[in-house]
Amino acid sequence: MCPNWKTLLPLSVTAAIFFNACQGTAIDNKESSAKSDTTSVISEFQLQESILTASESYRITSSDEDSTVYYLSLSSSVQWPESLGKHKIQALRDTIISIAFGPTKYNDVRNAIKASVTDVSQFGLGDKIERIESVPDSIAPNELYSNRTVQMVECTEQTVTYSAAWSEYLGGAHPNSGATPFTFVLASDSIVNMNYLFKPGAEKELLPKILESLAMNYSMSVEELNNALLNSPASVTGNVYILNNTIVFRYNPYDILPYSYGASDAYIIPYEVADLLTPQAKKLLLD
Repeated sequence: MCPNWKTLLPLSVTAAIFFNACQGTAIDNKESSAKSDTTSVISEFQLQESILTASESYRITSSDEDSTVYYLSLSSSVQWPESLGKHKIQALRDTIISIAFGPTKYNDVRNAIKASVTDVSQFGLGDKIERIESVPDSIAPNELYSNRTVQMVECTEQTVTYSAAWSEYLGGAHPNSGATPFTFVLASDSIVNMNYLFKPGAEKELLPKILESLAMNYSMSVEELNNALLNSPASVTGNVYILNNTIVFRYNPYDILPYSYGASDAYIIPYEVADLLTPQAKKLLLD
């Protein structure tokens, strides 16, 4: 039985997050020495979050002459921050809702999740909508779904990175999926985007580096990659984030390459593009 939005699941998880892992060499095996060594280089703050999930299933009859019947499954799951040390996180929460659910009248994540699994009219499949407990077996041709997931990818003392992903099949040749990973600077309530990272006009110098990274991922030459592009010349995506102190450009299926290539990530080391970075990006990534 699929849980409805009224049983939205809160799973509180509290964890101590440790940063700046010890890089030294142990002198001996005495416990007192180990404590002295680690406490001088490790800092920690408390991370508390809740897992919020909801799902619903529907039987929908279209208003066309054939009265086609569809079965639709909807689900949403959000790894929701309750606290991040002493940081104020309301701006981060607002950003998560905006990116995961798009323009919405809801500023409360629970209402946004509820709407995502109960507003069936957004899919335009039919006028007769019935909520059901589960989708019957053996109706694959007309079995549709739309899923959303928000997960924390990385948390440091300065930033937190999330991925707002979606997957769906609403008819056609194959399912579709994608993600919008984003990095949020905690101290300044800033989202890391192209304007935050790069000086105006940096795209021209960035693009060859991005294409080189993508080609390496697919074990091909840049020339072979260019031949596979959906549109030429390629463009620099605004879907950019920070992971392990590396700048990552995410291209979802169809953004730059055919569906068969899947999602494509280009990794750029900050010092390689230091001349293109803004002062704030240099402070975040190089200082």
